[in-house]
Amino acid sequence: MIRRPLYMDKLKDYAAADLVKIIVGVRRCGKSTLLKQLQNDLREAGISPDEMLSIDFELPSNAELTDSIAFIKYVTSRLHNGKLRYLFVDEAQELNQWEKTINGLRAEYGLNIFVTGSNAHLFAGEDMTYLSGRYVKMPVYPLSLAEYCQFCDVDVTDSTAVQAAYDDYVREGGFPAITLTSSNALKEAMMDGIYDSVLTRDVILRGKIRNEAAFRRVLAFVMENVGNQTSALSIERTLKGGGHTVRSETIDNYLSLMEKAHLLYKCERYDLRGKERLRTNGKYYVVDTGLRNRTIGLKDSNRGHVTENTVFLELLRRDYEVNVGTFPNAEIDFVAQRGNERLYIQVCETLMDPQTLERELMPFSKLDDAHPRILISKDSEDYARDGVRHINLYDFLLGEPLG
Repeated sequence: MIRRPLYMDKLKDYAAADLVKIIVGVRRCGKSTLLKQLQNDLREAGISPDEMLSIDFELPSNAELTDSIAFIKYVTSRLHNGKLRYLFVDEAQELNQWEKTINGLRAEYGLNIFVTGSNAHLFAGEDMTYLSGRYVKMPVYPLSLAEYCQFCDVDVTDSTAVQAAYDDYVREGGFPAITLTSSNALKEAMMDGIYDSVLTRDVILRGKIRNEAAFRRVLAFVMENVGNQTSALSIERTLKGGGHTVRSETIDNYLSLMEKAHLLYKCERYDLRGKERLRTNGKYYVVDTGLRNRTIGLKDSNRGHVTENTVFLELLRRDYEVNVGTFPNAEIDFVAQRGNERLYIQVCETLMDPQTLERELMPFSKLDDAHPRILISKDSEDYARDGVRHINLYDFLLGEPLG
């Protein structure tokens, strides 16, 4: 198993805390592997197997444990030897009343508990109050470009190799199992499986969607328009123009379900003059460009917004809260906030055309504060000017700091 230090270091930091550690992310992004690696690390540190219990709700043999009473009986039966200290639960949303059950075991028996979940329903409902202030959440995403190069043994000092790896990365995506597979036919089959699993289990079935054809039209529209301002009403109008009627309320529900499944992330608009978040006409980005290609096919259009997608996800990995900055008649691609740090970021394929460079720089001139302004593009030439820093896209995705 290839280690992912970004997440393993966080898990180690959280390990001693008297909190439930919740690892969330889209299916097959590597959450279960992180739990296994953590268990291996604990064993190497001297923790015996008797001190750890792992329950994976994706295994049919654990189906009866989805009942909270049966689950509690099973866990407490392992407590009788007095050694159990660590409890690992995979896909905890399958456990009935999981919040109350997990917190009860933490509080009564002092267990150090780690859980994973593939759906934001994990945090929905009144039962979440049982965990209020008693958990820490760690989002996990498919591989970053840096991790992709690590998994594929790419020499990151070779710019040509990195650029080729990036092209492969945005084409096939960053699901770890797919990246480690050499057969293209098997990669496609595995992507089909992930696509069906996420859509069927976490969206269609969990959301009780009856009109699957309508949902897939909405899905295709959003995937085609990543990085564009989007609203349920605009989708309704577009679909109606194509002869399909789907009400905006239904579309809103579909979008919400896809967000809860960690398939889509909404980037809300932020009014830089009024200093307030705007709830309408945000942008959506997809958790994995390979899933996008599986949905709408491999297209060369919208490349700029696909590049934005990779930058957006990298900012999330670095724990930034990300919004679209808006002015009257102008927009900044990303306003990234982390604690007291704020960054203004413009993303572009290339800045070689002087008119493109001026267009990308123009929104920065409307800012009235001193927070850093950053241009990100694929260009190797440095286009920094007037206090605006330029960063090469590949360097950024390989880990170059922004601050």
